[in-house]
Amino acid sequence: MKRDWTSRTTLLLAAGILVVLNLIGLNVFARLDLTDDRVYSLSEASIELVENLDDPVTVTAFFTEDLPAPYSAYRRFLKDKLDDYRAYGGQNVQYRFVDPGEDEDLRDEAARYRIPPVQIQVVESDNVQLKNAYMGLAIEYGGEREVLPLIQDLSTLEYDITSAIRRLTRDELPTVGLLSGHGELGRPQMQTFVQELSRNYTVETVTVQDTALSTRPDVLLIVSPSDSLPEPHLRALDAYVMQGGRMGVLLNAVRANLQQGQAAVQPVGLDRLLTAYGATVAPNLVMDRQSSPLTTQRQAGLFSVVQQIEYPFLPIATRFNPENMMVNRLGDVRFYFVSTVDTAGVLPEGVSFTPLIYSTEQSRIQEGFFMIQPMMQEQMMGALEGGPYVLAAALTGPFPSAFDPGRRGEPSRIVLVGDGDLLNESLIGVVPGNIAFGLNMVDWLAQDDALLSIRAKSIEPRPLEPVPEGLRPWIKYGSMLTPVVLVILFGLFRWQQRRRRAAELVAA
Repeated sequence: MKRDWTSRTTLLLAAGILVVLNLIGLNVFARLDLTDDRVYSLSEASIELVENLDDPVTVTAFFTEDLPAPYSAYRRFLKDKLDDYRAYGGQNVQYRFVDPGEDEDLRDEAARYRIPPVQIQVVESDNVQLKNAYMGLAIEYGGEREVLPLIQDLSTLEYDITSAIRRLTRDELPTVGLLSGHGELGRPQMQTFVQELSRNYTVETVTVQDTALSTRPDVLLIVSPSDSLPEPHLRALDAYVMQGGRMGVLLNAVRANLQQGQAAVQPVGLDRLLTAYGATVAPNLVMDRQSSPLTTQRQAGLFSVVQQIEYPFLPIATRFNPENMMVNRLGDVRFYFVSTVDTAGVLPEGVSFTPLIYSTEQSRIQEGFFMIQPMMQEQMMGALEGGPYVLAAALTGPFPSAFDPGRRGEPSRIVLVGDGDLLNESLIGVVPGNIAFGLNMVDWLAQDDALLSIRAKSIEPRPLEPVPEGLRPWIKYGSMLTPVVLVILFGLFRWQQRRRRAAELVAA
């Protein structure tokens, strides 16, 4: 009887390949990530950070086991992410999962790390119950500790972990200064933004003393000044830029009062600087059909009726420069009476102008005389055309001095936004897109592309494109029947092969 050595050889070869692949897998780490933002893979910045650690990083995850969905996915995602850090960091990255459960000592340890239990809803025996659970993280390095008390946003997990490790390994954090003394927004009006900013930067208040800044931060933010800046203060800002200082300028060229229904040009003196550098905020207001609704009251007889109306002076921007990492991953940014950013004639030699955010095509500008009364906007909505307009832009290069003709400063960066209230939480609330843009702006100005690349990642649903009604049954039944048909065809193919082989054996 003839032995089937071909089958044995195939089995031995397959077993050998599996063994070799497992041996390779023990020594080589690789992952195929097909998501748009590669959210399941570490960014180059995170990899470089853990590969160059001088001392070990220890991560303790206080995480309750056997949690229901979606919290079980949080634990699995966190473990996969920590596996990635350990794969690239080697022995310098160690982690462990701890379930405090009913263990009093472990609960005390979590309390020392300032990781509290949180209440989640659990369905047991057809009843909804509240259960205490731990979902926090403690990262230790060199005797210092950073804590993430609650993991609930997977899209920012890598950013949170890498930022914490960077804070622990850095000798000194970069500084961001908030200019004060001219009616600018302060910390209370930008509480969420400043809180997020403080995770990776030292935030300080900067004033002008005589003709110099009180301190020299890495990045200076000028947010919504309402008083005119005297010339000595402008000279101090010009000297800062000439020395390579980077500035973010959020400016209200027109001051609008929605309650009074009035708006007027608001000169603050920064035009002299900005014009010299190559761009300025024009004294106009942008009206856009794509805008936030406004709630108003109108009198109907003896009653006061509350209604929402389209109000074009509150644009929602969804068009961004796809080539600029500062904005290309943003969903939307909401403005409150925004002006256009225009180049000031001819750009100075060596200075580049990059538009960042645009209005839609269905937009136009008001200038000279402003009519912002809400009840007058319905008649004007049909005449919105002429856009898009630039609402925010970036300038880079060695800027010419506004006060010393012929002098060129060191290479620098400036971001110019035509809305000083973009980050004003007391006026427009906490808008995630606005906060993200503000943080990205600071990262770009600080030339911290590492943080910028990580924050740009996002986990978003990818819904299917709508299909015509007539095509849906074909897709539905095709999806159900195609696998069955393929299995049948494969079976017929194998059956024919075996019949042919049997016939060949009989003939031999």
